[in-house]
Amino acid sequence: MSILDRQNTISSAFKNIHKDISDSLKVYEDLSNIQDDNWEKNDLGYGNSVVIDDGNFFDKAGINFSSISGKSLPESSVGSKSNSNGLPFFATGVSVVFHPKNPHIPTAHLNVRYFCTYKKNKVFEEWFGGGFDLTPYILDEEDCKKWHEGAQAACEMVGTNFYKESKKNCDEYFYIPHRKEHRGIGGIFYEKTKFDQFNEGLLFSRKVSESFTQNYIEIVDKHKNKHYTNDEKKFQRFRRGRYVEFNLTYDRGTLFGLQSGGRIESILMSLPNEVEWHYKFDEKLTEAQQKLYNVLKIPRNWIDGV
Repeated sequence: MSILDRQNTISSAFKNIHKDISDSLKVYEDLSNIQDDNWEKNDLGYGNSVVIDDGNFFDKAGINFSSISGKSLPESSVGSKSNSNGLPFFATGVSVVFHPKNPHIPTAHLNVRYFCTYKKNKVFEEWFGGGFDLTPYILDEEDCKKWHEGAQAACEMVGTNFYKESKKNCDEYFYIPHRKEHRGIGGIFYEKTKFDQFNEGLLFSRKVSESFTQNYIEIVDKHKNKHYTNDEKKFQRFRRGRYVEFNLTYDRGTLFGLQSGGRIESILMSLPNEVEWHYKFDEKLTEAQQKLYNVLKIPRNWIDGV
């Protein structure tokens, strides 16, 4: 298989993941509020962004596919020094974020991606990365448990300890040092994961994406008709500020997109529209809000024995 055919095969697999997620979640929003944007950027690549902006069900949502290449792989792509830094690269993947209007429904994020670097016109190194996490504003412990059970099931094909390791990585990655708290209740996060055959990596990426979609739809359907108060909505906007702080300060996907000259609309599509910052707002929490903060400060093991 030629390098170009290989790239097209891998890109097509992620395109299909992108379409399946889009088809599954579009049904919650009025079609008139959905922007389906195919884009291309010279000397970078192409992609498709499905975006909901000020929708009726979602305040903001983005389902993005991209396939890009460049002459020098930025260090931020893997978050560490690597023999591949500075080499020509090819990258493709899907990134997803949902910010529903109803604060009973958590924000959810998914990313599945593939990186490959070249040396002397041959594949030098390749790996898969990704994961998903959940950011609730009103804690539902049953949701959290099922979310992590789905993550564990998706990880079974890789190894018995992969969920435990990826859960730990997720808790450590989605941490906001200047706040001394985590962005949400986690999930899984993995990077530089290698497979004997790239088809195995594509299969795992699909399993992760399907787990994310299935579990999030269950959460959405459970809470979509619940009434919420103005105070609950205000708290949601306040907590979204933490989401923005993390993405603009620590998120490697955002840094990689900016450093590689990526398409700014796609890079920043994960940011919610309605956000608030207040002085010492979280010094007077309700009982329900304190319950949420307890698991944001100290991550919990949601599956017994793991």
